[in-house]
Amino acid sequence: MLKVIFPILSFLLLETSKTESENGVIINSVKLKYNPADAGGIKQGSNITLTCSVDILTPSGQSPQISYLFYKGQAQDALLKTVTIQAQESQYLIQSARPSHSGYYSCEVEAGSQRKESVFSFITVTGNLQTPVLTIRPTEVILGDLTELCCTSEEIPPLTFIFYTHKNGLNPVRLHETSSKNKTATHQLRVTTDTEQNYSCTIEVPAARSVSKHSEVVQLSVQNPFSDPMFEIEPSNEIFEGDKLTIKCRVMQLLPHVKPQLIIMKDTTPISTGNTSSVVFSKTANATDTGKYGCMARWNSVSQAIRRQVTVAVPVSIPTLMSTPIGGNVVEDGSLDLSCAVLGGSYPITYKFYQDTSEIPLHQITLNATTAVHHIVSIKNGHSGKYSCEVSNSADQITRTKKSQYVTIIVRVPVSNPTIKCSSLKDVYKTGEWVILLCQSTNGTVPITYSLFSNKRLIYSISRSDREPAAFKVLLNETKDGGEYKCKAENEIPNLSKYSKGINITIKVPVSKPLIYPLLNSTKVKLGETVTLHCVTSTGTLPITYTLYRNQSSLQSATTMQAIPADFNIAVDSVEHSGVYSCKAENQISSEHSNGLSFRILRGGFLWWIYIIIVLISLMIIGLAILIAQHCKQWCKNNEGINQEDESSKPSQRGPLQHNQGSLKKSMEVIYSKIGNITHPKLNQPDSDMLIEQQEADSDRNHEGDYTNIMPCQGNVTEDDSESDCEADYTNVTSKRKAASADSDTSSDETNHVLYTQLDLAALQNNGTPQPQGPTIYASIALDKLR
Repeated sequence: MLKVIFPILSFLLLETSKTESENGVIINSVKLKYNPADAGGIKQGSNITLTCSVDILTPSGQSPQISYLFYKGQAQDALLKTVTIQAQESQYLIQSARPSHSGYYSCEVEAGSQRKESVFSFITVTGNLQTPVLTIRPTEVILGDLTELCCTSEEIPPLTFIFYTHKNGLNPVRLHETSSKNKTATHQLRVTTDTEQNYSCTIEVPAARSVSKHSEVVQLSVQNPFSDPMFEIEPSNEIFEGDKLTIKCRVMQLLPHVKPQLIIMKDTTPISTGNTSSVVFSKTANATDTGKYGCMARWNSVSQAIRRQVTVAVPVSIPTLMSTPIGGNVVEDGSLDLSCAVLGGSYPITYKFYQDTSEIPLHQITLNATTAVHHIVSIKNGHSGKYSCEVSNSADQITRTKKSQYVTIIVRVPVSNPTIKCSSLKDVYKTGEWVILLCQSTNGTVPITYSLFSNKRLIYSISRSDREPAAFKVLLNETKDGGEYKCKAENEIPNLSKYSKGINITIKVPVSKPLIYPLLNSTKVKLGETVTLHCVTSTGTLPITYTLYRNQSSLQSATTMQAIPADFNIAVDSVEHSGVYSCKAENQISSEHSNGLSFRILRGGFLWWIYIIIVLISLMIIGLAILIAQHCKQWCKNNEGINQEDESSKPSQRGPLQHNQGSLKKSMEVIYSKIGNITHPKLNQPDSDMLIEQQEADSDRNHEGDYTNIMPCQGNVTEDDSESDCEADYTNVTSKRKAASADSDTSSDETNHVLYTQLDLAALQNNGTPQPQGPTIYASIALDKLR
């Protein structure tokens, strides 16, 4: 057992040590050089030495085995040499170099597990390539056989082989190209009737970019096994439906052992076959039999065929003639298209167009279509009439003809642009008026229908069968009936209506009867006042002009652009301004007068009423004074003793009265009122108003006047004062003259007679009923002159 294990272990240890030593190899670089150096190319016939060297690191004391591999081509297409040595350099010798040796070379080095390639080196060998040799095997063949073209060269592969054909001695045409790593290339082809008979080949070295000369031309001998097929169609290639169709196919045998198969085909479908020298097919023709028929002779892979078109003609159907525009109504100067159409018929079809009974066609055309069109560019009135068309086709010189129905063409004249105008020359109308609008088109086939439009709204239409204008009667009820009016004219030609230009009609509303009234709605006016009169109308188209009249005489005018009253201001300065006032409202189409308005002029003014009030107050005071005087006189008669005592002691009483009056005047205010002459104004003198002359006292001069002195008593009189003036009411009526001095009231009493009257105002207010005694009021009225 130990004898077996020990040798195995020894071998494993040896291999392990060997592998470890090889794994210690490192290849630094690999270089490829060649000699001689390529300076413009190496001449043909020279020897070329390729040297591959390696820079390698090995463990000390060891010499590893190094493998050198030499390649040609960038893809290392050809391995030239392989050698394993311990030296770090190896060579490869190319003897008698040829141009085919040109190309890329490289070497590869393997040592242990290391492997490395050199850089590619390109070598160029100058010179001419050898001419290749072409052979054909076999050179004599029958149609359908295979043959092989073989091209051989002595140049160094890889090579490119190119095969050529020569047609009728012309330049060679490239047939096939192939690359080979050998010195020989082949190309197989099957011989047909189209196979050429002359061939050659060339070689090309891609690396040297050079092409050799053509080989010698080799001829191929091809023999047909049978003649070309013969094809017969009876009665001809073109027949009508219902005719008998006969097709024959036959060939001549050239070789006794060859028996071809004959096939009659329609398009690609066989319809009859046979192995004899002749095949016949016969049937009654119909439209579906139209197509391409063929006669084919076939043997092995060889086949020859001939084809012919067979047309089974269909007679044309009865044509139909149509016109465009439809209906036969054609606009003058417009275009007309006459279309002649058939439902069926074999092509080609000949179309002819006729007018009325003429035998000469207007137009003739042959088409491979079921419809033909005759186009008339500008139709005139002379084109009116009856039209028809005729169609025909033929087969084997036999013609079939059909004729269409008649189509009547009427040439109509389109309407011209109508004109619209008013029967009157006015362009402004009142509401409620009638207007007649005339619309007329001078050209156009009658009848013509006229339509009236107002602001794009249809009013109504009128049809006329003559050339007279259409009269539209329109009632203008409202202002909205005004605006632009147009009319449209049209006849039986559709879509060719014409519109007139617009005519503008203005509708204005007449002014209504105006109303005149004062601002404060009062007809009483005072002299000197300014009165505002309004004049307004309820309806009427603006602007409205208002004119104010007095007694039919024009005073003022005002124009308003809005529906508002017109204002007139009148200053009443005199009676002449009285009278009947009226106003007139007018616009562009009418005018109206208002009713009359009269003023009542009042004389005088505010001062007049003041004067009257003053006079009335004065008269009331005078009357009151008279009543008081009469009452005092009666009181004096009833108290005669007192009166006598008063008479005897008259001088002595003047002092106390004067004293009392003087004492009262010291503490009371005296009010004087002057009453002068009052003259009432006469009514028949409007210019003389009430005159009131009021004169104030002039401190530098004295004059006579009537004064009333009324002094109220102070209310704080004591009982011990028996002399007090507050015990009774007295009225002092005297005639005196006002002095210029301040104390003239007391001195005047000495020269004027004074009548004192006691007046108990409280008793008078209570109908004489005794009342408690209260304050006493003294009244002193002096009457100098009463005028």
